[in-house]
Amino acid sequence: MKSILSLILISASIAFFVFFTKPKLSELSQNRIEVEKLNVAQENAKKLKSRIDALLKVKNSITEVDLQKITNMIPNSVENVKLIIDFDNMLQSLVSEKGTGSIYRNTNPQSQGPVSIENPRITQSDTNINGDFDTSQLGVADFAFTVALTYSDFIDFLKRIESSTRIFDVESISFSTPTLAPGVNPNNIVYNFNIVLKTYWLKSK
Repeated sequence: MKSILSLILISASIAFFVFFTKPKLSELSQNRIEVEKLNVAQENAKKLKSRIDALLKVKNSITEVDLQKITNMIPNSVENVKLIIDFDNMLQSLVSEKGTGSIYRNTNPQSQGPVSIENPRITQSDTNINGDFDTSQLGVADFAFTVALTYSDFIDFLKRIESSTRIFDVESISFSTPTLAPGVNPNNIVYNFNIVLKTYWLKSK
């Protein structure tokens, strides 16, 4: 009788394990995996929020003046007309500050106006940038023009381009020498400089 009762209890235990305990263990194991995934996701969310807060802090620390400089550095379009006007203004301020305007009027008596860039041409160009950068979002253009300046003024003009807020890469420079009249001051010799610059802008997403 005891043997039969023992067999019944053992059978009942096995059945309980197979039909109840084992599925529950499997369910608990699956739940533990899901909990671990949720913990990882929660930790990643905390890191992301911390990163966002840090970036927002940096953004909020940027002044309006600095934001405008960033916009000027790589604008949202080529800004053809503004680009030409900005360069023309560089020339006007250069000649005015150095007091060399009379040199150019004497060189070309028919021109009563200030020195200006000639034959400005802005054309689309290829993106060629090294490094980890999404070039599909970057527009590139070649800005070519001619300007007549003395050597000294031309060097100062290049320095102004170099210190400009907007990014420019000098692609090429060529020049031609005029026929010199006797007794001309070498410092007043005006050369025709042909310049090609590369400039950039951010495309709209």
